[in-house]
Amino acid sequence: MSASVSLRAMAAFAATVEDGSIAAAARRLNIAASAVAAAVDQVEAEVGAALLVRTRAKGIAPTEEGRVLAVRFRALLEDCDSVLEDARAGAATLSGHLRIGYYAPVAPAFLPGLLIPLQQANPALEITLIDCSADEAQAALLAGRLDLILFAAAPVRSGIVTGKLLDLPPYVLAPLGHPIAQGRATLADVAAHPLVLLDLPVAEPYVTALFRERGLAPRISARANTTEMVRSMVGAGAGLAVLNMRPRTDRSYGGEGLASVPLPDDLPPITLLVGRAEGRPKRAVAVVQDLLLGWASGPKARDLIVSQKG
Repeated sequence: MSASVSLRAMAAFAATVEDGSIAAAARRLNIAASAVAAAVDQVEAEVGAALLVRTRAKGIAPTEEGRVLAVRFRALLEDCDSVLEDARAGAATLSGHLRIGYYAPVAPAFLPGLLIPLQQANPALEITLIDCSADEAQAALLAGRLDLILFAAAPVRSGIVTGKLLDLPPYVLAPLGHPIAQGRATLADVAAHPLVLLDLPVAEPYVTALFRERGLAPRISARANTTEMVRSMVGAGAGLAVLNMRPRTDRSYGGEGLASVPLPDDLPPITLLVGRAEGRPKRAVAVVQDLLLGWASGPKARDLIVSQKG
């Protein structure tokens, strides 16, 4: 790519691919749509090929070459931002906008406690937290819409660098007073009672497979797509639930008492990862990633794990 393609043209092209239209890219970059269109034309002229398919009904869609080029442009722009940020700040403070996507049903149990002290020490750092599925988190990271993601281990897409945070074994959530709440349980014990299912990608197929692979077929009494609602349903008496990470409270949103009961340690866990895009990360991304990895190796992280060993 010739040096005649400016950083601004790269940014305009990447934003057009990410947002799906020249008008949306112009709004995001706060420049005229004509300037974005000119930048796109410049990039296509430099490459010598059409990189965007323009349709009146659906706006703009990138060719495969256009999509790859937009991702590489975004990585170059992030590298430039990181170099300037380090030079500007002298490694003293963090600034800018950090966008974190998370698929961890009880991430509110630990993320704020890690991020708020960091933000208080770096007032110029703005943080956005976005709840999304593991697949959505990876797609948004590669598209440049997120800077860092927390997600349950699944096939990791090419272009993402990961670090392991926690192995999370399954446990049973039961209302206080339930026979299972008195001690340890097996999946066969759980299958004898109604089940409230956390209906999320990764979580639902994981729990379903735990029972199916052991020849068990629990009766599903209810489904909910948030951990808070699952906990409240269990507290209200709808049944038991199988989860993988517990919050720091033994009460549901409805105020009922709950018990976290370990299952056998030979059951497979769900693995929680932290991920970022390949390349040199901007400084805030590297700092938060290290913060998460350090937290995961400490006692506060282990408090979120229910295990017979614990």
